[in-house]
Amino acid sequence: MQRRDGLKRGLLTCAIALSAACSSVPERAAPELPPDWFASAPEGPVDAGLLVDWWKAFDDPQVSNVVERAMERNRDVRLAMLQAEAARSQLRLSRAGLFPAIDATGSATRQWIGNDQDLPPGSPLAEFGLDDNLRIDIWELALEASWEIDLFGATRARIDGARAQLRSAQAEAVAARIAVASAAAQAYIQIRALQAQRELLREGIGVAEELERIAGRLFDVGEVTRLDVESAAAERASLQADLGELDISLTEALLMLDNLLAEPPGTLATELDAEVPVPLAASPITAGQPIDLLRRRPDLIAAVAQLEASSQQSLAARRDLFPTLAVQAAAGRSGLRLNNDLSTASPFARVAALFSLPLLDFGRRQTAIDLADLEGDAAFIGMQQAIADALLDVEQGLAAIEGQQRRHAALSRARDHYQRAHELARTSYRLGEANLNDVLNAQRGELQARQQYLAGRTALATAQVSLYVALGGGWAPEQPVTAEARP
Repeated sequence: MQRRDGLKRGLLTCAIALSAACSSVPERAAPELPPDWFASAPEGPVDAGLLVDWWKAFDDPQVSNVVERAMERNRDVRLAMLQAEAARSQLRLSRAGLFPAIDATGSATRQWIGNDQDLPPGSPLAEFGLDDNLRIDIWELALEASWEIDLFGATRARIDGARAQLRSAQAEAVAARIAVASAAAQAYIQIRALQAQRELLREGIGVAEELERIAGRLFDVGEVTRLDVESAAAERASLQADLGELDISLTEALLMLDNLLAEPPGTLATELDAEVPVPLAASPITAGQPIDLLRRRPDLIAAVAQLEASSQQSLAARRDLFPTLAVQAAAGRSGLRLNNDLSTASPFARVAALFSLPLLDFGRRQTAIDLADLEGDAAFIGMQQAIADALLDVEQGLAAIEGQQRRHAALSRARDHYQRAHELARTSYRLGEANLNDVLNAQRGELQARQQYLAGRTALATAQVSLYVALGGGWAPEQPVTAEARP
């Protein structure tokens, strides 16, 4: 009796220990975000409607065309969508563990047994031909079902983990499309800037050639030295060299955009041959609150889902410590034949229950728990880093927008001043108060101011794209995060 009580106490202690192990999944703190942005930002909530299709804010149909084609055709995006589909298949595979498996089975065996002893005279076995070597045929056809009952939820935990992994993969697919949209828009802006810069360089070369011509004429009449002539020629040659380098950069940018859109080389060079100004978004970009990033940024959604998947895997590893119970059933027909004289066939049915309690596995299950916990710790740190990177992206974007807007406004004023100076120089030349060299120098100053203004406009447009993406623009979070959904 005492022995039986001791066994009961031992089983109870084991059950309590297993229950404690199952409920000891590491708890991790919820992510913390600052209440507001450090950098100055326009007041007001995030304009969700503007963020969904942020490329339309640039009011350039070709920007929209390039971005949408990139999101649809880019190979990295298609690869991310395939990975999301693989995660969906893994979820279906995990769900299948909840249901029984039904198989049609069949078997047949033949056995020969030698008989080197004669049967007694008159033995009834001789009538069945058993007085010689034996041939035994056994066959069976059956329909079998097996089902491992998920008593303690290990399979359900793995299903929840696979479901979270699917959400992570789907969010990663959306993040890939947003990244491609950003790269395509910035590449388009850079191409337009290079095209405008090329035209300015051509004007600059024309001015330099005119200065070189004037210097040559003045040298002929003895008003300038050979140094002035050579300096003018050097300036013209330097600008021509810059034009050659710029043409290379423009070609490379067009080819890179072709590759981004999965188009044959040279496609965009034909489509974007007409020169248009660098596009600029006129609407102010409101950043809302930092907490909005957890809902809008797909990379953060993926990181949170990855952490949840790791937690579920850790829970499943702990529940593997519990006993397992499986049931089996089969029904069919079997037969027996002895030589060619005696045969029988009959239906059969059988049921079975299999119980397993893990006792000694040399640390395999505990190691699986430790590994799952380590993966969860890594996912938690990855989520923290993703949040820090997202905050950094937005803070840098807000600072860049503010600085570039001031720079753009100052460069615009400087360009206007140089334009007026050029006009005054031309007026003075017509009145005989200035020479042609003064006019050309004023024109050169205006061209340089226009180049600086172009650089400032390009930097501001690039900063706008970066901030739109940093805020999670490019998709509608209220829609299901699926690989097939529109970004």
